[in-house]
Amino acid sequence: AMIAVHEALKSRKLRSHLILQVHDELIVETHREELEEVKKLLKDCMENAVKLAVPISVDLGVGESWYDSK
Repeated sequence: AMIAVHEALKSRKLRSHLILQVHDELIVETHREELEEVKKLLKDCMENAVKLAVPISVDLGVGESWYDSK
């Protein structure tokens, strides 16, 4: 998912960028005007990273810091 997110941000020429991965979390520095597009992109890339018998559920948080986004 991390590689897919990076490539999607790059191919769409977004100014937002992936800055950190911690276990199963991806931290993205996002420009406010790109927020909704990036949220959709992240959810899609992470939920479809692999095909499993059970669906993968992704929760998103937004904040000025990693702590605030929880």
